[in-house]
Amino acid sequence: MKNSFKLKLVVAAILMTSGVAQAVPTQAPVNWFNHDPAEFATFYSAIGHTFEHEYLFNLGSNVNALATAVSNDFANIFNIAGGKVELFKSNGDSDYTNDISVGSFAFDSTATNGTFSALTSGDYYYQVTGSVAGNYGGGYQLYSNVSPVPEPETYAMLLAGLGLIGFSLRRRKTI
Repeated sequence: MKNSFKLKLVVAAILMTSGVAQAVPTQAPVNWFNHDPAEFATFYSAIGHTFEHEYLFNLGSNVNALATAVSNDFANIFNIAGGKVELFKSNGDSDYTNDISVGSFAFDSTATNGTFSALTSGDYYYQVTGSVAGNYGGGYQLYSNVSPVPEPETYAMLLAGLGLIGFSLRRRKTI
């Protein structure tokens, strides 16, 4: 009986460290509420700290999103190793599991962008993970910009206008 309990503890520990599912964040999630046109986040920590941060937000309409992340690496004094930003569409629970991954990108001391196109309205979050590897710590900045996706009617009006301009130019040449 004791061996069975120990075995269950070992299996649970292995599953928790293997990354089978998204884990609970290492700090309380930051709530951006309704995503403004631009959002900003920053983090600094001492060496050896592994982090997982969530930045929650809501989209009220269809948008395109551009996220930019960069770590503050300076001659291995401040450094982030394995920096990654992933965008998830929330399934409505509060434990950050079984959510839909929209996409991801890795980042380091060079600013890196991730573009997420045609996001529908709903609840989303960025999950930023990595570990602090600098001799005196490390940190990152995350920027997120959203812009509306044009409606199909907008494209139809643009094409109709271009057609009318082309028609009027052609008509002038023949007279």
